[in-house]
Amino acid sequence: MDIILGLSAASVTVLMFCWAYSAHRRAIPARWTLLPGLSMLTCVVLTMLGPLSLGLFVRAALAPGRVIETFNLEAAVVALVLMALAVFIGPALFRRAQRSAPPTAQNLNAVPSAGGMRTAA
Repeated sequence: MDIILGLSAASVTVLMFCWAYSAHRRAIPARWTLLPGLSMLTCVVLTMLGPLSLGLFVRAALAPGRVIETFNLEAAVVALVLMALAVFIGPALFRRAQRSAPPTAQNLNAVPSAGGMRTAA
């Protein structure tokens, strides 16, 4: 069961990363990406899911007998569906973000032009 949970967590991590990347990098970013709290929450979830899936893989490798004993067919089917979604939808989200024009930055720290500056006389 640990290997199935690890595969599911890794697939969800890939899907969530592709979704967040696409939301941040398209020409007009999604509204929620402009809120620092929601954007940071997405990053925290992503940084937690990756090590979780790695830990489940290691646990499965250390006790292969337990993996065989606790095998569940329904969970395996769900893991296969999540992996298929990650393989097919993930690259599509990346392509959608790359197709759109790069965002234009607004420089709020503009230096005043030299012509408008006063000189000491």
